[in-house]
Amino acid sequence: MSYNNRNHRPIVPACGLYEEERSVSFALGIESVPSFPLDIFPTSIRHIIESLHEYENFNPDFTAASFLTVFAAAMGNTWSVRFMTGWVSRPIIYMVLVGSPSCGKTPPLQQAIAPLLKLDEEYDRVYCREMEAYRRWERISAKQREKHSLPEEMKMPQRKCHVVVDSTVEAMIAAMRDNPRGVLIYKDEIDSLLSNFNRYNGSDESYFLSLFSGTPFKYSRKSNNEHIFITNPYCSIIGSTQPGRLAEQFGGKRLVNGFSSRFLKVYPEINEMPSWNDATMPHEILKEWERIIRKAACINPPTYQEGKADSIELPFSREAKLRMIQWKDEVNNKAYSETESDAVRALCGKLETYLIRFCLIIQIMHGICGEVGMNEIELKTVELAIRLTEYFRIMESRITPEIDTGMLDNRFTELLGNLRDSFTTSEAVRESLKLGISESSVKRFLRDGGRGFITKESHGRYRKI
Repeated sequence: MSYNNRNHRPIVPACGLYEEERSVSFALGIESVPSFPLDIFPTSIRHIIESLHEYENFNPDFTAASFLTVFAAAMGNTWSVRFMTGWVSRPIIYMVLVGSPSCGKTPPLQQAIAPLLKLDEEYDRVYCREMEAYRRWERISAKQREKHSLPEEMKMPQRKCHVVVDSTVEAMIAAMRDNPRGVLIYKDEIDSLLSNFNRYNGSDESYFLSLFSGTPFKYSRKSNNEHIFITNPYCSIIGSTQPGRLAEQFGGKRLVNGFSSRFLKVYPEINEMPSWNDATMPHEILKEWERIIRKAACINPPTYQEGKADSIELPFSREAKLRMIQWKDEVNNKAYSETESDAVRALCGKLETYLIRFCLIIQIMHGICGEVGMNEIELKTVELAIRLTEYFRIMESRITPEIDTGMLDNRFTELLGNLRDSFTTSEAVRESLKLGISESSVKRFLRDGGRGFITKESHGRYRKI
């Protein structure tokens, strides 16, 4: 089954696409927005994604990004990859689907995460039975426990889960403590997570900056004087947002401190709502996705112990490692040295981190589907991971103008609020400089009619509408 690419968008070569090349493409009127490289997936998963596109009109980019993140969450802490002596990485992904309202972001996300939620439902039934038994034990005396051959001590059951929907840091850390394999934070609207940052003690954002690296950390609950230490925290994130919210969510200091670049963003070209289809997709297709996720989620390391996050560690083959070094020297270092933007340089650093993680996810994904072994990262896997990494580099280049425009819109809104109903060009320039808007930008803003909020009264004088 082929990928029905309705927009006829070309796949970008694995060597990467730089700003100069993009500028030439746009100048020539050539569409250069790439499709998600579906060839990174095993045949069986690619077939599911293409079937959802054919029968349900799911956007393949949204579906593929959701499947990639959910599979990584199913892997959790079970697998890790070592690139260098001190560089061991786990498949942590922060993913955001970006699109206008009603463009079809939610259905692919819900379909991808359904197998993990089904597993959590099964875990909850077990948890409820265990809690009922614990409460019965708790209510009876020591003599009665002895009489009924019950243990003298009994540990309170822990709630097992893969998916966390509570957006508080406390709930997320408690879930990681109880689930050493790791958890996935699932937010249909990512704003419900990001808007909670810094609301209470000003440290929420810093936890997510740290969690991305999977480094050990401590957390203290002042409410009950509990201290939590997590050796190998695993927390992936997936959600969606709209282009108009990007400046608020990922602009400002988040653009330069590495927070924004930690989030992979999928922003396909969509100009119409998804259409409906009267064809029925075979039930076996989604059952296959559930089977794959269950297999990945239920594999334990040979030395696995309850409560201990051990992992199966994969090395790189020599050929694979040399290809990684070549990409860094010829592509990523070049992109870093050719820009003065702190945001772009932060992205270069995070893409290196993601490339390592993509290698692990792709190798295990193909292994789970029976196409390759799961003993080391192969050269072919690295080639696929590079294609995926360069796709996300270009996605970020599509996002940046949206963030810049949103930030500029916010400043112009403030500018208009500071001006009288009738004002001159010089007054607008004077106020704009206080807000960090250049003189050329404000004059262009006035010349273009202030995005419909002002009208020109005479030469050099304007009035708010």
